Amino acid sequence: MTTQELKTFFMEYEEKLSAYGTVLALCSFDASTIAPSAGAEYRNKMISIVQGDYFSIMTNQDSLAKLDELDKKEDLDAITKEALRQRLRSLRDIRILPKELYIEFQKCCADADVLWRKAKREENYALFEGTLLRLIEIQKKLLSYRNDEGSDYQKLLDDYEVGMTIEKYDEFFSLIKEKLIPFIKRVADRKSVINDSMLYGHFPAEKQAKLMKVLQDYMNYDPDRVYMGETEHPFTMKISNKDTRITTKYVENSLASSIFSIIHEYGHALYGMQVDSKYDGTILEDGMSSGMHESQSRFLENYIGKRESYWVCNYPKLQEIFPEFNEVELTDFVKMINASYPSLIRTEADELTYPLHILIRYELEKEIFDGNLDLSNLENEWNDRVEKYLGIRPSKPSQGILQDMHWASAMFGYFPTYALGSAYAAQFFNAMQKEVDVDEALSGNDFAKIQSWLKEKIHHYGSFKRADEILMEVTREKFNPNYYIDGLIEKYSKLYGLEMKEGK
Repeated sequence: MTTQELKTFFMEYEEKLSAYGTVLALCSFDASTIAPSAGAEYRNKMISIVQGDYFSIMTNQDSLAKLDELDKKEDLDAITKEALRQRLRSLRDIRILPKELYIEFQKCCADADVLWRKAKREENYALFEGTLLRLIEIQKKLLSYRNDEGSDYQKLLDDYEVGMTIEKYDEFFSLIKEKLIPFIKRVADRKSVINDSMLYGHFPAEKQAKLMKVLQDYMNYDPDRVYMGETEHPFTMKISNKDTRITTKYVENSLASSIFSIIHEYGHALYGMQVDSKYDGTILEDGMSSGMHESQSRFLENYIGKRESYWVCNYPKLQEIFPEFNEVELTDFVKMINASYPSLIRTEADELTYPLHILIRYELEKEIFDGNLDLSNLENEWNDRVEKYLGIRPSKPSQGILQDMHWASAMFGYFPTYALGSAYAAQFFNAMQKEVDVDEALSGNDFAKIQSWLKEKIHHYGSFKRADEILMEVTREKFNPNYYIDGLIEKYSKLYGLEMKEGK
C-alpha cells in the first residue's frame, strides 16, 4: 500500500477508536455522577461487551500489520509520525493480551468503583478489600505479559509519565523527606498564627454553587464547551476539545473544598481545550502525560487560586454570598486558605503537607508491586504511614484507605504524578513570572492573560512534545524540584513568621 493509503487507513482507525472511547467515557461519566446505583450490575455487564469489541478493533491483526507497515515509511509528516509512534506504544502491551483477561480487568474496575462507593459510604473497608486484592492480582497478571524491562512498578510509573523511574522518584521523595518534613513540623508548632476556623462553618450547597458560577465567569468558563456535575470524588473527563466534563463535591462544612476542587479540575479542562486543532482526531490531542496534566491543575489551584490577587475581584462576591465574611479582611482570608497543618484527606490537604500524602501512596504502591507488603494488613499499613509522616491517624476508612477512587480504578502508578506535577507547576510559574505580571492580570480581572500564556507555552502542543521537552523549552532547564520545595519553604516561612535560614 502507498503511504497515502496507509495514512488514510490510520485516520479511519483512529476515528473508530475515538468513537468507542467516547461511548465508554460517556458511560463512565454517567456512572460516576447520575446513574442509579441499582443498575450498576447490568450496566457493567453491557459495558464489558462494548469493551470486548473495542479490544477486538484495537488488536485486529490486519490493522496492526498496516500500522507496522506505515511505521516503516520514511516520508511521513511530523504529526503523523508522532501520532503513530504514540499509538503503537499504547498498543504495545494490549496487542499481546488475551481478550478474556482484558475484559475481566475492565469489568473488575467497573465493579470495584461501585463497591468502593458503597464501602466508603458505609465505612467498611472489608466490603472493598477482596475486590481491591483481585484488581492487584489481575494488574500483576497483565504486567506479566509485557516484555519491557524493569520491575512491575517501574512499568506502571512509565505508563503515566514516560521516562520517570523508581530511582528518579526515590530521589525526588528523598528530597521532600529531607527538606519538608522537618519544616512542616516547625510550621505545625506555630499553627495558632493563622485561625482558619471560619472556613469550617455551615455553607449550603446551593450557595456554594453560586460561588462556583462567580469563579467560572472569572476564569472564562464556557458553558457551551464545559459541563460541571457532582460526584463523590471530583475528576475531569475530556470528550473532545469542545466537550469537557468536570465535577466537584460540595462539602457543606468546608468552604474551601469546592473552591479549590473547581479551580483544580478547570486546570485539567483548560489544558485539553487549548490544544491546537491541527491535532484533532489523533492521539496527540489527548495523550499528555499525567505529570503534565497534574501540573496544569495544580498550577491553577496553588499558584493562581491561592494568590491574593486572584481574590481581589472574587472576594467581594464571596462576601455577598456568605455575609459572615464581611468583617474578614481579604489578607486574612488569603491566610486562611493557605493555612497549613497535618490533615487526613489528600484532596483537602494544604499545599505544604500535600506531598506527604503522595509519598505515603508511593511507598505503599512500590511495596505492593515488589511483593514486600502483607496485603491482608493493607489498611493498617496505610494508617501507620499516615501516622508516621503526618502525626495523625485515620479513625475510619473514609479518612484513610477509602478516601481516593484511584485504586478502585486500578490507577496504580498514578499517585506520584500529583507531586511531580506540583513540582512542574512551580517551575512553570517561575518562568511565567519573568514574562507576565501575574498579580496585575489577576487583580485586573484579566485571567485571559494567564490563559493565553499557558496556551502559547504549554497547552497548544497537546502530547506532540514530551514533558521534558516542554519543560526545557519553557524554563530553559531540566526538571528542578528545588523550585517546588524551596518555594514552599519560602512561602510558609513568610506566612508563619519563620526565619528563612532556619526554614531551609
